[in-house]
Amino acid sequence: MDMKFVSPRYQLPGQWTDHALCQGLTDVFFGPVAERPERRVEREAVAYSYCMACPVIDQCKQFARDNNEHGFWGGENEVERAVAGFAPRSPSRRAVIVARQLVGSERRAAANELNDLADSA
Repeated sequence: MDMKFVSPRYQLPGQWTDHALCQGLTDVFFGPVAERPERRVEREAVAYSYCMACPVIDQCKQFARDNNEHGFWGGENEVERAVAGFAPRSPSRRAVIVARQLVGSERRAAANELNDLADSA
């Protein structure tokens, strides 16, 4: 018997994208170059509402994380994926810069806390 194993966490794109609610809505999930920040917030709010109703949100999110995708996937934008450790491919992207700042500030806060503990001991 010839069987092919497909992990439940990751399926071939054609198997889950056929059921995605975002089909044909590229402009909602991928913003134009030099998009204004307030417009991005509005666009991503619409995208988020589609994602929350989508039956394949988990597969979509995992695909974007596994492939370091740009755009809005599985209820996450690039910044949220970068903060979770799945940065987009281009290191010059805003998402990577913001994630580095967030992670850096968290590390500095933890280091300061350790220094305070050491000083009080």
